[in-house]
Amino acid sequence: MIKAVIFDMDGVIVDSEQIWDEAEKTVFSSYGISVTEADQLLTRNMNMRQVSEYWSLKAQSLFSLEVSEQSVIQRVCHLIQQTPVAMQGALNLLKQIHTMNFPIGLATNAPRPVCHTVLQCLQIETFFSSVQTADDVEKTKPHPEIYLKSADNLKVDPQHCLVFEDSPNGVKAAHAAGMQVIYVNPRRIAETSILSNIHSALSSLEQFSWSKF
Repeated sequence: MIKAVIFDMDGVIVDSEQIWDEAEKTVFSSYGISVTEADQLLTRNMNMRQVSEYWSLKAQSLFSLEVSEQSVIQRVCHLIQQTPVAMQGALNLLKQIHTMNFPIGLATNAPRPVCHTVLQCLQIETFFSSVQTADDVEKTKPHPEIYLKSADNLKVDPQHCLVFEDSPNGVKAAHAAGMQVIYVNPRRIAETSILSNIHSALSSLEQFSWSKF
């Protein structure tokens, strides 16, 4: 029985993939790094520190990881503030779940400033009883810590939590926490490696139906 719902943020609630790509390219190319699309496909599944460490290996000269991270974060926040775009069906589903009195959590690998910017720009802060970011855990996804902390904050056993995720690392984290996972991604189908970890796969949150639970 589902007693709580937890959302990932980037790619599930907010359409931010291109924003992160643009911010990373702007910042890391300023260090003389050739930022390719192939590289960015890899960094999409990393947390902010892993991203900066990845690009530092490609740099011809040393740069501050902390400074580069803050530059990317500031750029992402600025771009989201300019054009905040919710993923299809996200706002309606949040409102629906809220009216059903389910506690709602947010569990994201994004840094806290980006998370707060998204919540404020989309005006959805009041929907969430728990907000967990990369800054709130020692180990980010695919480790289950962030989902276990979310369940604890929501005071619901992990097995009674339903999670919406758009990445393999996120799916692995939620599954490892013992939760039911729905993969939702309009751009990429679920990889074979995570099919056994998910309840179902959707291309949009508009396709979600409570009748299957």
